[in-house]
Amino acid sequence: MALITQAEFARQLEVSKPYIHKLVKKGIIKLRNGKVDTEQALAAMKANADPANALREESPSEVIPAGGNAAGAVDFVTARTMREAFRAKLAKLEYEEKSGKLTDAGKVRNDAFKAGRIIRDELLAIPDRLADVLAAEDDPGSVRQIIFEELEKVLNRISKQG
Repeated sequence: MALITQAEFARQLEVSKPYIHKLVKKGIIKLRNGKVDTEQALAAMKANADPANALREESPSEVIPAGGNAAGAVDFVTARTMREAFRAKLAKLEYEEKSGKLTDAGKVRNDAFKAGRIIRDELLAIPDRLADVLAAEDDPGSVRQIIFEELEKVLNRISKQG
């Protein structure tokens, strides 16, 4: 508990004497016999510090990450680099889309749905087309052959559509 003058305390903190006087007037720093108790004053200043100012200050003991400051903010050069990398990725995606390497996922889903619907409809139409023919057949081998040939026709027709 060292008692020193306001001027000495200001010099220790490398701040102006009027600033220390202002803190005394506000009641943040309490004087004892007209002198500053350094421990109490430092604790009071820390407790009443503006968080925004604390983020701006960089203490030499802190390790600052590359491309940022102690608050985790990104500096201008890093932000610019990130923006340019993002633009490059966007340009690459646009190029690949226009050159035909990429396709819209929604379009692919719609096309797949349409293809599945065509296959479903064609296959479900087989029983209606073959019911009378198969009813007249007694030989299981020829029933199998008729069904196989009809499936082959449908699948060939579907493959030619795509």
